[in-house]
Amino acid sequence: MNFLAFVFSLVFIASTSCSFFPLNKNGEVPLDIEPYDIGQSVYFGCNARDIDKNGEHKFDDKGDLVFTNFPICKETGKPLSFHYGMNEDIQCTIVFSDELYHLFQIYVHQDAPFSCRIPLSTEKDSLEKGGASIPLNFNFRGEIHESHLLVDTSLNVLLTTPSAKNKQEQTIVSAIAWSSSTNTTRVVIGSEVTFDFAVRWFNNLKNTGSSSDQGKQLPFHDGFYMLPKSTIPMSYKMFSFYLLVTSIVTSVIILACCYKSINVKLEHNKYKDF
Repeated sequence: MNFLAFVFSLVFIASTSCSFFPLNKNGEVPLDIEPYDIGQSVYFGCNARDIDKNGEHKFDDKGDLVFTNFPICKETGKPLSFHYGMNEDIQCTIVFSDELYHLFQIYVHQDAPFSCRIPLSTEKDSLEKGGASIPLNFNFRGEIHESHLLVDTSLNVLLTTPSAKNKQEQTIVSAIAWSSSTNTTRVVIGSEVTFDFAVRWFNNLKNTGSSSDQGKQLPFHDGFYMLPKSTIPMSYKMFSFYLLVTSIVTSVIILACCYKSINVKLEHNKYKDF
């Protein structure tokens, strides 16, 4: 009896040890998602925090977390956003209000994270309807001084997408952003500070340990989207394009350099000039 109980416990553990992420608000796998288009704007909301309570979450009357937009970028007049599947370098100049300045004190000191969420689906008001989302944390580093902050304003942003070429699976698997330079900017209340974001998309990572082939219904292939041991800083599609262009340009240059020599040989062999 004890042996059978042990076997059943192993089966139970195996069946419950792995569950899909992310789930919607009802704890269900989000099967019906509206995919992103290449180049489509990717917006995200961030946790509203109370500076009087050391950065604790703000809640609405229903007890739900309150989310707000990323600060407005002076360049666009809109909150920061990315373009799906497109590697780009973005500048975003924001004005440090009194509240934002004190929030950054909390972020830099790591008392609370600058945590945001990206909708898994492009459906209108997806998150308000209880849809699933992917977390995006901005890790700002720097120093806190009595009269000012020193903030590293140069950030790498990495976003992973499903590797399948099925358009219906064009969504986001994971995202992270972190300061990654050796320079800091002095910030005081009222400062206009320009942040540089190097946004890179990994769209060809091989997922390992997938259970999608076992009959499970999922919005995209699951498993571990693992970074390779050696990478190139661009998508393989873009790398192939650059390789093709380089080959064509090289061929044209070689032909131009050898044109006279080829003509001499053709004339010597009584062929017409070309």
